[in-house]
Amino acid sequence: MSSTMITGGSGFIGSHFHLYLRAFELVNLDLKHPDFEHGATFVQGDICEPGLVEKTLAQHECECIIHLAAEHKDFGVTTEAFFRTNEYGTRLVCEAAAKNNVKKIIYFSSVAVYGQTESPSHEGTATQPNSPYGKSKLAAERVLEDWAQADPERKVVILRPTVVYGERNVANMYRLIEKVKSGFYFNIGKGDNIKSIAYVKNLVEATLYLRDRMKPGVEIYNYSDDAQMSVRQITDTISSALGYRNSISLPYWMLKALALPFDVITWLTGKDIGISSARIKKLKTQTYHRADKIRNDGFVPRFSNEEGLQAMVNWVETGDGFSASIPALPGIQHSR
Repeated sequence: MSSTMITGGSGFIGSHFHLYLRAFELVNLDLKHPDFEHGATFVQGDICEPGLVEKTLAQHECECIIHLAAEHKDFGVTTEAFFRTNEYGTRLVCEAAAKNNVKKIIYFSSVAVYGQTESPSHEGTATQPNSPYGKSKLAAERVLEDWAQADPERKVVILRPTVVYGERNVANMYRLIEKVKSGFYFNIGKGDNIKSIAYVKNLVEATLYLRDRMKPGVEIYNYSDDAQMSVRQITDTISSALGYRNSISLPYWMLKALALPFDVITWLTGKDIGISSARIKKLKTQTYHRADKIRNDGFVPRFSNEEGLQAMVNWVETGDGFSASIPALPGIQHSR
């Protein structure tokens, strides 16, 4: 029985694949051992370790690689570290796939490859990354395009998700929920800037939908969930899920001034304390990314953003919800 290998399968997004794929068909290659219940084959190691991916594929009959492993932190990471994992690591994955006759790779890239766009991005939008992370992700995409062109039977899907949230996420959306819970969160002005987001279960189901329909060559897909939401709509939804009143608004200049002492603390200590003028600016910026292509190809997300945000708030509040039953998908047997 052929398997699917997931690099980075112990992380937030990777953990949700364990809910959908049968344990005997899943091989997880990751630096860290999963901190959740699972029955998959686990291989511990760094994808940048020469020979490791090749050895792992040789030991298991894998027909597809879902390549999630990445360096993506926005604090304390060097440009070299981004390119080592995201570009060089992808190159080693491709070389290992070629040596083991694996013809399918699904790569998790990012909408960061577009940089800052004035209008909503789509798959045809010019790529102009303005961060080391976005540049390294685009470099990895080029590696995969070269790999696919070398053999007409090779199939690549490049996914460019926007901000992904859901149960077990402890990054941006988690911090936002915690800020709303604290009572010290303030919307910036009207808060009407769009922030495209993606619920993790929708993203995983979209990935498996595409896996079963891959064609020779390279296909690129954005992923975000509709209906698109503004920052105020997101925070109001979180407040409602928590049973709180909606957050009040303050002018941008005032919030930026309030963040300055925290910038100084971060500079003096070298520690990320979660509040900074850069994060306030990021929250104020519109990040609007369309995902019409995958919907036009027939994928229908099952969860609304309101349902996804409610599920994440439930998990933050109680720790419950990650292993809750998921309605069966045609052709997929869930592992638990």
